[in-house]
Amino acid sequence: AGQKVAVALVGAELSGGFKIEKRKVRGVESCGMICAEDELELGEDHGGIMVLDNNLKIGTPIKEALSLDDVIFEIDILPNRAHDCLCHLGVAREVAAVLGLSIKYPSNSAGRQVASIKQNLKDSFLNIKIEDDNLCKRYSAVVVKNIEMKDSPAWLKNKLESCGIRSINNIVDITNYVMLAFGQPMHAFDADKLNGKIVVRSAKKGEKISALDDETYKLNENDLVIADEKKPIAIAGVMGGKETAVDENTKNIIFESANFDCTNVRRTAQRLKLSSESSYRFEREIDPEMTILAMMKAVEMAGDLAGGKIEENIADIYPSPVRQKEFEFEFERIKNLLGVEVVKKEVTRILKSLDFEVAINNEIIKVKVPTYRIDIERANDIIEEIGRIYGYKNIPEAAPTVEMRSVAGDKILSLEKDLRIISEGLGFCEIYNYSFVSEKDISNIGLKIENHLELQNPLSEEHKFMRMSILPYLLKNVEKNLKYKNNFTLFEMGRIYLKNNNKLPDEKRIFAGIMVDKNIKGTLFYRLKGQVEILLSKLGIDKLIYQEIKSAEPFWHKGRSAKILCKNKTIGKIGEIHPTVSDAFGIETRVSYFEIYEESLLEFYSKEKHYQKINKFPSVELDLSVVFDEDIKWDDIKKAIFSVDNKLIKDIKPFDIYRGKELGENKKSVAF
Repeated sequence: AGQKVAVALVGAELSGGFKIEKRKVRGVESCGMICAEDELELGEDHGGIMVLDNNLKIGTPIKEALSLDDVIFEIDILPNRAHDCLCHLGVAREVAAVLGLSIKYPSNSAGRQVASIKQNLKDSFLNIKIEDDNLCKRYSAVVVKNIEMKDSPAWLKNKLESCGIRSINNIVDITNYVMLAFGQPMHAFDADKLNGKIVVRSAKKGEKISALDDETYKLNENDLVIADEKKPIAIAGVMGGKETAVDENTKNIIFESANFDCTNVRRTAQRLKLSSESSYRFEREIDPEMTILAMMKAVEMAGDLAGGKIEENIADIYPSPVRQKEFEFEFERIKNLLGVEVVKKEVTRILKSLDFEVAINNEIIKVKVPTYRIDIERANDIIEEIGRIYGYKNIPEAAPTVEMRSVAGDKILSLEKDLRIISEGLGFCEIYNYSFVSEKDISNIGLKIENHLELQNPLSEEHKFMRMSILPYLLKNVEKNLKYKNNFTLFEMGRIYLKNNNKLPDEKRIFAGIMVDKNIKGTLFYRLKGQVEILLSKLGIDKLIYQEIKSAEPFWHKGRSAKILCKNKTIGKIGEIHPTVSDAFGIETRVSYFEIYEESLLEFYSKEKHYQKINKFPSVELDLSVVFDEDIKWDDIKKAIFSVDNKLIKDIKPFDIYRGKELGENKKSVAF
């Protein structure tokens, strides 16, 4: 009796389209309905009616009574401003600067109380130790005693729920409210549940913690925790522990306001698959200078909403205080960068509106940056801030006054583009593979493990070494594709990595191709050789010479592989893959392979085309068949024929090799 409640009168429409009408309930005419939270979409509680503040005047609209007559803005905060703008204060500072208004900072009467007792901590209940100040830059804490745990007032619940945070109780709601207001995550421990001093340390191997989400997490040495003398009580920057959480029986609390390393928090949250409002902010790096201000606000609210008082000294461990960044540059630089002259008075106004300290002496400007502007790293960032507040719309559009010249094309990229187009025209399919190989891949093609560069942090055992050859993955591609097709040709353009005495490896660009055909029992060498010759001729490279590979990588089939030379310079290799290598990759048919060294090819590659008039005399083709000794190579025969008259003789092609008893031992007949 005597409670003031929310009532929906006749004509009101509740969630789900339910309309309030006059009707009889148990024989009595009803002209309205007393509502629960969920019926008004103001919460999830349906256990009873929604009881309001007794000081409210009867007949007050519910949106006015609960301060719901408000506007909610959804603002997308970009990563470079997440340091300071993931809070109402940060956004207010920006709005004030843009609109030229003064910002009204929150009152903080607890500040004087905290400052008056921040003395020697030797006799304090709080005994805090930070083991690694690289992972915890600052740790502030205070004991608040004799609190009363209860529901938060309606205004606080509404503020939190309008920001998407569910109300828990007055103490937890205070920490969330402060986080939203100042961007500083906080946590409240039940002080009576702690065992001894607080230590900020790395977790021990195999340690576990039951978190506030009722899940148990296994920690490792890379996770930072807040611990007492017995166990972890919170995962630093991510989530508090359940065992030390505040509940309806809590009387004394410890407010924690700390600053943790962003990288460590991000790795822990990702590994544990545990994200929270706190970790979201810590991951983006926040200002260590904010811990005390936020904690003092929480103390003030705890006094107002829970009757708590601070009777102990506060703890503030801050090993390496952050210093304000300072920049000095010539005033003329602003005009040079923005393209418009902004007068000194306006520059000073803009920077001061952004909370920067500024002094202009003659033509030199000195600027001190507030610690929360972590994104400001150089003078150009300050000039960008001036342009942003000045208004990009106020900067006139103008054509560039610098001389514009066309950029010379990159010859290697041009070569790769032509190689790709020609190869696709010849029926090759392009493949993209990793540059990393496994120990098994290296062994399968007969190369030495110790000659390869090993990664310190490999993605997996399959990607442990940098490749010295493109062949392993191409053979894997062949093995997979043979399940669906009997014949195909593939190519890949990529880099190989060779050890040297320097810190960085030698990187070589390779264009490689592979051919396979189950329907042909013989060698594919000549067919692939023809494709390579067509490819190179379209690049303007001809008069190739082939030399047998005598000592090379063991994956080549001896006697069926050759170096490709142009003007006595090796530009690649071509041949058949040794059967033992093919077998190691599960391939039961012959495989031919080539690799072209792009840097070597550049010497002979040109986009220029040379034209000559058509000969007025018809060409004469001759077919000759000559018997040679078995050990005479085709290149030697070709050279000998061209030596007769290299002007009249334009081209020579072999089309048949015959061996028989009638020719004699170690003899062959070559037709060309």
